[in-house]
Order: sequence, then structure tokens, then C-alpha cells
Amino acid sequence: MSLLNPLELDLLTETFNIGLGMGSAALSELLGEEVHLMVPAVKVLPKRAAIDSCAQRLDVQAHTIRQEFNDAKGATALSGDAFLFVPQASGQVISELLSNSEVSETEVLSELGNLILHACLGSLANIMETELDSELPEVHLHRTSDLLIEIARNKNRAKSAEGTSTAPSQGCRRRSFELQDKVLQLEVKFQTSHKDISGEIMLFLDLSKLSELKTRIQDAIHRLTVA
Repeated sequence: MSLLNPLELDLLTETFNIGLGMGSAALSELLGEEVHLMVPAVKVLPKRAAIDSCAQRLDVQAHTIRQEFNDAKGATALSGDAFLFVPQASGQVISELLSNSEVSETEVLSELGNLILHACLGSLANIMETELDSELPEVHLHRTSDLLIEIARNKNRAKSAEGTSTAPSQGCRRRSFELQDKVLQLEVKFQTSHKDISGEIMLFLDLSKLSELKTRIQDAIHRLTVA
């Protein structure tokens, strides 16, 4: 059984879709051609299954642009990572189109990630009536699945240390660790019409504070349905 009901998943999917629409429009203007988006997919997965799924779809040496985010108002329910995965060939084409001799491929991909991921996170923040803190995107050339594994391990270590310091009961700790190992994965692929540029945008929403997240989603649904 899903940790989130169909209506809750639909809200997150539509929110992601709105952000992607704004991001793809900006990207289309930047590249000078139409950007086609696939239908977004949303699922709740163990982190390892989500990572393995990425590895199966993507070249393991694709470029990964990551933007970690947290709720600026102190709520812990809205935190996670937004990713933009760009195949090497597409990264080279984008760099040639948008850069000059003084700008590196890393700088071009960072700006591209900031443009697209910021739109997705902005849409999430708007629907939840909050603000999300995020740094400039990190660009990791030629890294995908190994980077995701590293991120997941680091997050689990941090949460495990936090759980140890607060010394919860055994039952609560077991439940907490089970949720730490799951993420809400929102993903969509994009493709340009003529320049053969493709990529994948993905949002991993941490489910370690599931009850708080469900409350925030239900509040958003209520605001939308009574408006």
C-alpha cells in the first residue's frame, strides 16, 4: 500500500508538472526550439530501488546536476534533492550552444540546472505556501548512480546519528529508519525537436517525516478545493 493516497500523489505530480512547464518554456527560449516533456511519473520507492532504476535508464557516466532543498520556515517535512541528468552528448551540444570560450561546460550545466530545478522547487514551495532554501546546483560530470548511492548513504548516516542522539524507543527507531529508506520519486524526461538534446529531471522527496508531509499536502488540497 502506498504511503500517500492517490489524491496526495496527484497533487504532487501536478505541482511538479506546473514547475516543469515553466522550466521547459525558459529552456525552449534559451535553446531556440521546442522542448517536449513526457508525462511525469510519481512513485514511492526504497532509495536503493530508485537508484537502481536511474542506473538502468541512464548512462552511468551521464552528467548529474543536484540541488538539495529544505523548508526555509523550519518545517522538516519538505526536504530532499532535485536532480537534472544530462547525457554526455547532450551536455556537449548544450555547452556549444550556450557557452563561449570563457565559460566551461560545468558553468553552463550549473546555470541550466538552476533554471529548470528552481522552477520545479518554486512550484512546490508555492503550493505548500512556504519557501525552500537551496544552494546553487552542484555539477558532477560523468557521475550518476555512484553519486546517488553516496548521497543516500550520507543522508542515512546523518539521520542515524540524529536518531541515536535523541534515543527514541526501539519501536519508534525502527519505524523511523524504515521511512528514511524511502523516497517519493517524481521524474520526467525531456527531448528537443531538432538538436537531439535530452535529459531527465527527478525529485527525491524525503519521507522520514511522512505524517508532517501528509498534513502539508492535505492543507494544500483543502485550500485548492474550497477556493
